[in-house]
Amino acid sequence: MSNKTFHINSQLIRLLKEGDEKAFEKIFHKYYNQVYSFVLSTLFNKTFAEDITQTVFITLWEKRESVNHDVDIAPLLFTMAKNHVYRHTEQQLRFLKYEQEQKQNSSESSDIESQVNSQFLENILAEIIKELPDKRRNIFLMSRKEGFSNKEIASQLQLSEKTVETQIRRSVQYLKEKMVKYMKSIIF
Repeated sequence: MSNKTFHINSQLIRLLKEGDEKAFEKIFHKYYNQVYSFVLSTLFNKTFAEDITQTVFITLWEKRESVNHDVDIAPLLFTMAKNHVYRHTEQQLRFLKYEQEQKQNSSESSDIESQVNSQFLENILAEIIKELPDKRRNIFLMSRKEGFSNKEIASQLQLSEKTVETQIRRSVQYLKEKMVKYMKSIIF
């Protein structure tokens, strides 16, 4: 940097320290695009780059009294920009981590809720199945719980397949009716 440029920068910084807004505007217009380009090349996001660049100049104005007028302002601005980029990146990482944890917690609570609801309905169904007449209940459980075919049930219980089919159909119909009544009583 030439002596003349250093002298002008030194004068601008001295005026800035005194609260001269015109000096701040000159520094702003001289370095804004350079700082913005630096931040943009780091973050690849125009909105964040604009926000951080503006924050750098706001911070410069707020801390103007502590700026050393014997040093070039450019390295100070770039150091401030780099620090803001680091802070911004850390915040984004914390936010992403928080979001992931929230999604995981939401998923886990949804799974638990589904399990509780499923268990609740299974318990209700088990109670309704107990209300079935003994033979019908036995045929239904052999079919649905134990996985026997109608032919196997008929053979084991020495009944016709048609009787087994009728008993299963009546069981299913009874269970549906009871479940509908039960669900209506809960909802309404």
